[in-house]
Amino acid sequence: MSSPDTLPDASGVLSWFPVELPPQQRVLGLFVAKWAIGALRPLVQLRVPDLLADGSRTARDLAEETGAHADSLYRVLRCAAAIGVLRELPGGLFALTPAGEGLRSGTPGSAREMFLFASDPMMWRPYEDVLHSVRTGAPSFEHVFGTSFFAYLEENPAGAELFDRAMVQNHYPGTDRIFEQYDFGRFPRIADVGGGRGQFLAEVLSRFPQCTGVLCDQPQVVAQAREEFERRGVAGRASVAETDFFTGLPSGCDAYFVKHTLHNWDDERAGTILRRVREAVGDDAGARLLIVDMLLTGPGEWDLGKLTDIEMMVALGGRERSRDEWNRLAAAAGFEPANDPAPGDLALLEYRPVPAS
Repeated sequence: MSSPDTLPDASGVLSWFPVELPPQQRVLGLFVAKWAIGALRPLVQLRVPDLLADGSRTARDLAEETGAHADSLYRVLRCAAAIGVLRELPGGLFALTPAGEGLRSGTPGSAREMFLFASDPMMWRPYEDVLHSVRTGAPSFEHVFGTSFFAYLEENPAGAELFDRAMVQNHYPGTDRIFEQYDFGRFPRIADVGGGRGQFLAEVLSRFPQCTGVLCDQPQVVAQAREEFERRGVAGRASVAETDFFTGLPSGCDAYFVKHTLHNWDDERAGTILRRVREAVGDDAGARLLIVDMLLTGPGEWDLGKLTDIEMMVALGGRERSRDEWNRLAAAAGFEPANDPAPGDLALLEYRPVPAS
């Protein structure tokens, strides 16, 4: 735990500022994020990392190819080099660093679409009025755009497409740890509730060939899932159930998996999803609810989830949760804990059904 008079450790958000500031001014270090994102976004939009993939180039050369203003482009390139995304070389040349490689398009492990989504006006503008959320408890997204986040996506195809691309890339490092530590092979048939295009279910099935799965999401969301299943070689063991998880889910599965979905919703709506899972489980005492989301740490401890919780609050009206909060939510739907994962990161929480009295 960090005290108010000390910086967080190397994982904390203030530790990157290169100048030792007096305690009362250390929040100034947070300004760096705004400046860095402002410089990187146009470089990614212009596909500069792609243009540098084959070797270093000058700002003038890049400006001619992208139609940019040479001096302004040089200044954002220089900024990107200062923060380690590019390298500035003698002769006015710029080259990619490993971090810059992560902003190329179509490369394994790329974060390009996630970066463009996170820095898009639809995700940036709600932060202009976080006070609205604090005062009202309602998402500032709705206050800024006049509609909910998901309704906005329905009305803006370009935004929806960007969101979909970003979610396909949304492979948080903690996900690999979950795969390594948890035995999904215990469950012959797995339902992926709100699983989008099915990339996570496809990964589960590729790692556990004894399992079959069913992807449960809305028709427009799962439209490309079969292509993903074919690409991953699991199409023969994967099916699609076009469904609204607020109204019902298919029965007969041994595990109901909900990943990065419940944090999008407040307790009332998240509880509705869990009740639909409990109804689908029925009398099967061996079935399990598997939730993958952030598991918050205690008071005063560093936790990335405490930052992403603000995104959930202002954009979606959802929230990240502590173990007690997850347990209360699950208990209200008829489940009890069956494991005890460590807080402070992405976690898999396993719950068993409580027998009906």
